[in-house]
Amino acid sequence: MSSLRVQQLFLFPIKSLGSISVDHVDVDAAGFVGDRRFMLVDTQGKFITQRTRPDLTRFQLSLHEEGYQVFDKTSGTSKVLTSHPTLMDTLSAELWDDQLHVREVGEGWATWFSDLLDEPIRLVMQIGDAPRIIQDKYQTQGSNQSSFADSLPILMASEASYTAVEKVYGKSIDPLRFRANIVVGGCNAFAEDTWEEISIESVRLFGAKPCARCQLVNVEPQTGVVDQGGVLKALSTFRLKDNKVYFGQQMVPITLGKIRVGDALIISTRKNALF
Repeated sequence: MSSLRVQQLFLFPIKSLGSISVDHVDVDAAGFVGDRRFMLVDTQGKFITQRTRPDLTRFQLSLHEEGYQVFDKTSGTSKVLTSHPTLMDTLSAELWDDQLHVREVGEGWATWFSDLLDEPIRLVMQIGDAPRIIQDKYQTQGSNQSSFADSLPILMASEASYTAVEKVYGKSIDPLRFRANIVVGGCNAFAEDTWEEISIESVRLFGAKPCARCQLVNVEPQTGVVDQGGVLKALSTFRLKDNKVYFGQQMVPITLGKIRVGDALIISTRKNALF
């Protein structure tokens, strides 16, 4: 029996806002159902994240019977985002090098976010008839697409990898700095680098590529305080390759299904270690 287990599962319904810890998830072609299917954009349609607005950590999310409750810690106000909201016009949105067709979410969301953040902002939703297609080399029989994640649909990391970073950093780190969807226990630090194909119950995942990290890991997810260079600098001392700093493995679904906390993880095939 495998000693590898799913320890935690996280959804990030709105890109770069708060996380939701869940005990099970459904996996579709774009990753976890409910993960990063919404995104904030500016008036030109360019995506907005904690890289430029670390104060986005003020928005906490929780499950609601109609979808998600978005709570603003600064103002003390909240608003319910339904899973199937009223959608408005189709827009062109820019997410890194991708130009995407999305729909603006109605129900007063543009006004709510714009007033709170003192900047014209719109909330947009990914639409099924305009998928975000990923590069051919990362496609599988079960998926050719991604969500509003920075790159590929699912991010996986191990508990031991977080511990390894903390040892170098010199103090504890909130794992949510790294915004992983799946946290695995029972392996050595960075063992996930070598997982080419894994199974979690009926779900098979392709370990497509390691995740290059940026200054976002310096943002403390509970307060929005930016630790100038700290975590990223610590990580770069032993996870730097070709001028990029790596943490976690980006996964693409091969088969779809359900994943639960406590599920065993089976390694089907391995690849060479990154370091």
